[in-house]
Amino acid sequence: MTSRTDQLLDRVGVLAREQARAEAQTTVAMLEFADARRAEYEAAGPSPHHDLELSSIADELAIELQLSVTVVQNRLHQAREVRGRAPSAWRAFLDGKIDAYRIQIISGALGTLRHPASHDDARVADYATSHTPAELRSWLKRLVARLEPDGLSERTRARLDERRIRIAHGDDGVSELWALLPTHQAAAIDTMLGETLTSKPSDDNRTSDQYMADELTRRLLTNVDGEPATQVQLAITVPVTSIAGLSNEPGTSLDGRFCLSAETIRDLAARPGTVFHRVVTDPLGRVLDVNRLGRFATGEFDFALNVRDGVCQFPTCTRPADRCDKDHRTPWPHGPTNGQNMWSLCRRHHRMKTVGIVTADHDVIGRPNWHLPSGRQVAAEQVNPGTDRDTIGVYR
Repeated sequence: MTSRTDQLLDRVGVLAREQARAEAQTTVAMLEFADARRAEYEAAGPSPHHDLELSSIADELAIELQLSVTVVQNRLHQAREVRGRAPSAWRAFLDGKIDAYRIQIISGALGTLRHPASHDDARVADYATSHTPAELRSWLKRLVARLEPDGLSERTRARLDERRIRIAHGDDGVSELWALLPTHQAAAIDTMLGETLTSKPSDDNRTSDQYMADELTRRLLTNVDGEPATQVQLAITVPVTSIAGLSNEPGTSLDGRFCLSAETIRDLAARPGTVFHRVVTDPLGRVLDVNRLGRFATGEFDFALNVRDGVCQFPTCTRPADRCDKDHRTPWPHGPTNGQNMWSLCRRHHRMKTVGIVTADHDVIGRPNWHLPSGRQVAAEQVNPGTDRDTIGVYR
């Protein structure tokens, strides 16, 4: 007789397979949409903006799925890779035997092979259906190494072309600094930080990990004399009451990606070189006035737009406003250069608007709306539209 717990465990497995099948159906629908939209663009004839039109396909899917464009582009690429080069794994995906995460792992491994036919497709599918994602990833690494051992140097050179730094802002005022570096350089950094422990004072209560993290920050941000190594601006929105110690409301970065505690803000405010701006907005978030509490500052108009918008004003795009173009909603000279007619757009979405792949207008109270190639309308969203945070702290 089957026990209650056995039935529940069976149900967990059934639901997991149903979820995997739903992921597969969603992926197939994404591919069908992408192919249909591409066919529409190609049927329209040659266009000088063909590449930009094709890239906008991912934007439409991203808005529908509420995902980033990069995630959508990766999912489409991974699906095409596995569907074309590992048909057994693709059938297992459609049947709900493996999920989208395992498809991502398999796609990554396939992408490293110079000779796609060298792998055993059925063997990959069998292993994927009976092992965890971590086991699958490790097994595929070993498989690729055995199949093409001479390709390691080539793969290393290719990976080095992808070297980069990434910062992920977490919760509670802490973030992660991640880097993809040549292994020998990463090992040298590790050794250097380890050697700093020899100079750690005996009465220092920090752990070894804490001490090395502090040393890395110090070496990146200060010179040997302890002075700032570079003039970098860190801008956050913060209530005046928090600066004065009358409240503990946190500050928020202009792009909305991280928050800082009131205690941290007051510490930054006490440091030399920190200045504050006051930005006044109306209830719709339109900037009415901006001034610096101290000496007169230049570039206040751009600064005010960065404060108001936070990020690129195209839906799902999170590129910080201070790294975006400042675009006229109504093109100049027909549209004025003022806060009501200006907004922040990353270069790609700026180009998509300029060539007419997407268009923008305003609702009855002046809020901007986007019109997609599909005919759908989506509202732009500002990170800091209200008046509850009227002071911007700039820590240099």
